[in-house]
Amino acid sequence: MKKLLVLLLLLAGTVCESHAADKSATNIINRYKKAIGGSAASRVKCTLMSGSLKAGDSSAGRFTFQTSAPASLRIDIESAASKESECYNGKSAWRVDSRGLRTLLGDEAKLLRLEALLLNGRLTELQRNRIVPQFAGKTQIDGREANAIEFTRDNVRVKLFFDASTNLLIKRERETSEGVQEMLYNDYRAVDGVQEPFALKLKRGASELLITVDRVEHNRGVEFTAFRYPQSQDARPLPELEPLIKSITANQDKIDEMRERYTCKLIEIERKHDGDGRVKGSDTRIYEVTPVAGDFVERLISLNGKDLSVSDREKEDKRVQKEIEDVLKRREKKDQQKERARSRGEKEEKDDDLEISDFLRISEITSVRREMFRNHEVIAFDFEPRKGFKPKNRSEEIVNKLAGTIWVDEAAQQIARLEARLTDSFKIGGGVLASISPSTAFVFEQDKIGNEMWLPSLMEANISVRLLVFAKFSRSVERRYSEYKKYQVDSKYELTKPKENAKP
Repeated sequence: MKKLLVLLLLLAGTVCESHAADKSATNIINRYKKAIGGSAASRVKCTLMSGSLKAGDSSAGRFTFQTSAPASLRIDIESAASKESECYNGKSAWRVDSRGLRTLLGDEAKLLRLEALLLNGRLTELQRNRIVPQFAGKTQIDGREANAIEFTRDNVRVKLFFDASTNLLIKRERETSEGVQEMLYNDYRAVDGVQEPFALKLKRGASELLITVDRVEHNRGVEFTAFRYPQSQDARPLPELEPLIKSITANQDKIDEMRERYTCKLIEIERKHDGDGRVKGSDTRIYEVTPVAGDFVERLISLNGKDLSVSDREKEDKRVQKEIEDVLKRREKKDQQKERARSRGEKEEKDDDLEISDFLRISEITSVRREMFRNHEVIAFDFEPRKGFKPKNRSEEIVNKLAGTIWVDEAAQQIARLEARLTDSFKIGGGVLASISPSTAFVFEQDKIGNEMWLPSLMEANISVRLLVFAKFSRSVERRYSEYKKYQVDSKYELTKPKENAKP
């Protein structure tokens, strides 16, 4: 948990080429941007659209669509029979439907974020947001010839269809857990010089909703609070956040210490992306992880499903031995520095690491709520950069550029999950050495092991970096930890096998 800064930087080292975007898709997108209003559309920072709806059973209701740059999106559909809302607010995604109110995770959240980026930006800044457009062929929609483009980000996809004659968007299609969902657009009219649809049709399976828009407003009328997670009136009282975070921080320190007594298995999947975000290759590695002097040494066991050859094992053993020696030297040097500081009565220099308490001190905390996570209740809250905060070191600087959500097991006072992404580029050496893109994000999870203690189970990082002004690379890494076993080392840190009968 204290090494999240390292997680964001661990991929910096290999440069990948930037490939030209799909030319057919680029031409269609450029024609669309011109057709909707060009520079007039680029000046729209928020949109409020509302209207009436009619279902197939003739029941009536209301429809509301709201966006706010750079990536907030909310859609509300309300009828006599039901009420549905879905929202992405730049930090988390949530939905209200027949299953109740909940925060979205995984592909559901990624899909809503992708739509928020597409609809807010009206297909601008695709490369900056690592959204990959790919021409998906021609088709017919309601008798009109249309060009299809598939937009991909973080392994989720949204398909948009553009009228080949007017170049305007006529359909949006996405795959959901309940099947394909389609939104069709018609009756475009100019509002503030921007073409907006005034007739919509939402299709989900056999059901259809006809929507008649009666109001469209730009750059006014959208309240930021509309995108926040709704507060439930019936929820149990929430704990005070500051004492809870202090307890979590103390517990996390204990976890970091206890983890040094365990070996584990690590499966790492690394995907390499080109300059436009397309996956150009991947590797799967399995490691044996052993604690040594407060650090963790990873010994490679297999690569892409194949065990290492005899010669490769020998090379890996030499590399591991060298790494152990380096770890011990660093530990010895650090201990000597601490001893000198103590003998002089000086204050020990604090490590430049991230702790969970930093998020409370540095960030603006919003939307504290109770919800279900892995079938048990947790406390969740969103965080975003606190305005006016002045960072004192690199850790504080990077936390002050993060937004996301933290899920906490209140009873165990442990972090169950943390999601975060950069809201602005993070520059190293003033941007000359490196600049990490705002599309960079990471996920951290912990699980209770053997009904005894909480240990890391998952770390994901998606990172896009520009190195030395010109070179660019993109990587995504998924690291899953399992098979924890208690481990002992002698005073010389000679590596020994884990005890077979030891319980985690």
